[in-house]
Amino acid sequence: MKKSVFFVFFLSGFLFFCMNIMQPGAASEKDDRKTLKLFHDLQRIIISVSDTIKPSVVHIEVVKKTGQIKYKSLASGLIVDREGFILTNEHVVDDATSITVTLPSKIEYPAEIIGTDKQTDLALIKIKTEEELSIAKLGNSDEVEVGEWVIAVGNPYGFDRTVSFGIISGKGRVLPNLPIENQLINDFIQTDAAIDPGSSGGPLVNLKGEVIGINSIGFGRGQGFTIPINIANEVKNKLLSSGTIQRGWIGIAIQPLSRDYAQFFGNPQLEGVLISDIIPGSPAEEAGLLPGDIVVQYDGEKVSAEKEEDLNKFQVLVSQSEVGKAARLKIKRDGIDTSITVKISEQPKVKADEFETQFGFTVKEITEVIYRQYMLEDKEGVLVSFVEVGGVASTALLEEGDVIKKVEDFEIKNLDDFKKSLDLVKDRKQIMLTVKRGKNKRFVLLLPKQEEKGASP
Repeated sequence: MKKSVFFVFFLSGFLFFCMNIMQPGAASEKDDRKTLKLFHDLQRIIISVSDTIKPSVVHIEVVKKTGQIKYKSLASGLIVDREGFILTNEHVVDDATSITVTLPSKIEYPAEIIGTDKQTDLALIKIKTEEELSIAKLGNSDEVEVGEWVIAVGNPYGFDRTVSFGIISGKGRVLPNLPIENQLINDFIQTDAAIDPGSSGGPLVNLKGEVIGINSIGFGRGQGFTIPINIANEVKNKLLSSGTIQRGWIGIAIQPLSRDYAQFFGNPQLEGVLISDIIPGSPAEEAGLLPGDIVVQYDGEKVSAEKEEDLNKFQVLVSQSEVGKAARLKIKRDGIDTSITVKISEQPKVKADEFETQFGFTVKEITEVIYRQYMLEDKEGVLVSFVEVGGVASTALLEEGDVIKKVEDFEIKNLDDFKKSLDLVKDRKQIMLTVKRGKNKRFVLLLPKQEEKGASP
């Protein structure tokens, strides 16, 4: 019997069973046996799907380093290719100094990172093994329906290949209140199947045994969020072909157009996305877009956002645009319809490169995201992202958030400049930094040699 037909019979049996509980004695012994068989058949399907998917799920142990601190984290992954390629989350391998994958055979293998994509929280890693790997069957996440039964498999708290059962609670979810550098562009699948620490990177599977998502994050019981497998598969293919993800960008900041805002702009029924800022030098500025413009169509597709979580749909539209192509935006400006053509540029780096110095502090390059997040005056220099307590930099009163503009007489415009300058002065007894703290310029004198003299034998 086909599973879809089985589900109809199961639901009918379940409702009949419930009615019999409310009306004792109404059901015959034969009907009770039918109902129990339906439950038994459902249980066998869940067990069968679990047994099928578990050989494709791996245990991942990552050693990370933040400043001078090293620590381990546990996660999960899904084997997607017989050559040893494994899908997991970007946040799992971020800042990793080593990655160890344990297969169902209990044999451990070192893994290398093939590529990562911070904006979808996906990473592709690879192991080298002679073992015959079990490959998961991928489904179609566009066909997922709210209320559908699913199974989540992972390694929560280190418990190997744990299975949990639930339903699809929602689709198209956006995770709010994330820091700007961690904002995601996924339309997450929400499930009440348990996604706990250690489950990240494991699969979400329907009762046909098809993977419909890669588990990303859980916010307590009943609130797990999964990356749709169609997005994961697309990212995987791009990482395999080039190792990077190229996304479209036009350089605007946006906010929802609520009913109150629409009324203020003269049309309570107006739907669209409100442009709140234009990034200098961006395609949007070159095209003549202005703060206060309301985008109502993007390349012929209607756009609308009344709440913050609705903005994701427009952001995805732009990010999926081909770099170099021209996109036509229909906008409302001062109540008048107009069209503006914008040439799509490549999205600036989201994740900033970091460099750990030998003087007890770490710096980041100043990307567009860092520039806006810290509300810096310009993009020249490097940002101090970590200061080790009790180290040379801490003693010199260098602070996180400082922007280093000069090392001795060397002007610092970017991370490469900083690395070169530090290499030239690394053996000096004292090193003078010129930093920007807020709007004020300060001098910070590093005394590495004095600390060495004062160290205990």
